[in-house]
Amino acid sequence: MARIAGVTTQKDTKGNVTHVTINLKKHKAVLPLLEQMGVIEKSELQKMMDSGTWLTVEEARAHTIKHVREKWNK
Repeated sequence: MARIAGVTTQKDTKGNVTHVTINLKKHKAVLPLLEQMGVIEKSELQKMMDSGTWLTVEEARAHTIKHVREKWNK
C-alpha cells in the first residue's frame, strides 16, 4: 500500500488496520465527507458563520466559552 503524508494507520496483532489518523490540516477536503458520514458535526458557531450570520464579539465569545465547556465535560 502506498504511503500518504498526513495519514497514519495502526494495526492489531493480526496485522489488520484498526485505526486511521488523518491530518486535517493537510487533507481539508476530507471534512465534508466526515460531516456527511456523521463522524464529526459542525459547531453551532460554525453553522452560524457559514450561513453569513454576523455575531457581535460578545456573542462569539459566549458561543466559544459554551463550546469549550461542553467539550471539557465530555
